[in-house]
Amino acid sequence: MSRLGFVPLFETIDDLRSIGDTMRRLLGISAYRRMVELRGGLQEVMVGYSGLEQGRGIATSRWEIHKALREIRTVSAETGVRIQVFHSRSGTVGRGGGPTHESILSQPSGVIDGEGEDHRAGRMIADKYGRPDDIAHRNLDLALSAVLEATVARRAPRHDPSHIARWSEVMEQLSDASYRTYRSFVEEPALPIYFATSTPVEELGGMNIGSRPARRSAGSSDGGPSLADLRAIPWVFGWTQSRQIIPGWFGVGSGLRAVREEGGGDALAEMFAEWTFFQTFLANVEMTMAKTDLGIARRYVDALVDPAHHHLFEVVAAEHALTVDELTLVTGRELLGDLPILRRTLGVRAVYLDPLHVLQIDLLARSRAMEATGAADDDDTRRLRRALLLTVNGVAAGMRNTG
Repeated sequence: MSRLGFVPLFETIDDLRSIGDTMRRLLGISAYRRMVELRGGLQEVMVGYSGLEQGRGIATSRWEIHKALREIRTVSAETGVRIQVFHSRSGTVGRGGGPTHESILSQPSGVIDGEGEDHRAGRMIADKYGRPDDIAHRNLDLALSAVLEATVARRAPRHDPSHIARWSEVMEQLSDASYRTYRSFVEEPALPIYFATSTPVEELGGMNIGSRPARRSAGSSDGGPSLADLRAIPWVFGWTQSRQIIPGWFGVGSGLRAVREEGGGDALAEMFAEWTFFQTFLANVEMTMAKTDLGIARRYVDALVDPAHHHLFEVVAAEHALTVDELTLVTGRELLGDLPILRRTLGVRAVYLDPLHVLQIDLLARSRAMEATGAADDDDTRRLRRALLLTVNGVAAGMRNTG
């Protein structure tokens, strides 16, 4: 029995695209293969979501991971080694999250073989398993039933190879177009300052709500905000606080439109009707879109952002409108039209969230004005920061999956 195991991590596009060659070479090393055999013939691999979705957008991230899982299945069949995937995801859709049951069943057939691993952060453990008598049991039942179904009933593809090949071509096209749109937005020269001012992301560094600093370094060379050193959690957290939620949907509308304009509308309808991966992908985007509120977001922009950068909000609004239109064309219903209870729940939360957003905007404006004037760190300043912290916590609690 080998007590030591190695778990390779794949979390960039290049990593994922070379996962097959990497694992074949690793398992081809006789000494390493012997160690795997001593561990019961089981090899674990880890796929990461956070950095990938931050840099590439949700469509490309989810598609590249799905393709990597297919390749893992092939390597396992070739080598005879059982490969178990550890999904390093968080609660928010922008960092790999979503309903556990659907995420398990959306994986390629044959990948789940009796067991699997998902990373869940502490805040998600509290949400999903904090009440053992009801919520915890329900979530565990859902996960167990999905693993059993995937293991027993979904060991082989449920569609013929021609369907899978055609759908894969459509997803490549969707991913490419979505990626171009997403990158054109995040590479805008003014985006770092827009993000820093339209969200409370810079204030997060002074709040005791995370395990690591918001940034890996101090910022850009000119002292201004930078996206290159920003960690994935504040990237998602900041956009969520201002209700723009860019990581969870931006670019998807452009991807769907590109496919439709190339005559792929019927293929999209077929994929939505028959392909679990595509259904789950769109469902997660749809849920994020329903939580996005550009009326609230505009308040942040109007009050906190230099008018010279307001054009970026118009880019967000245009892509948001396009994504709503394209989603409804594919699904044939309005957002969350098949989930009336969730729609009602979000409506109830909005009654409490909207005042918190208004209060947070005012506190951000006052806090930044005080910093600009070099105000002393007196009792008034500390009370203001404490109040701002409470609004951040309140919005995070209302939005549920925030970081």
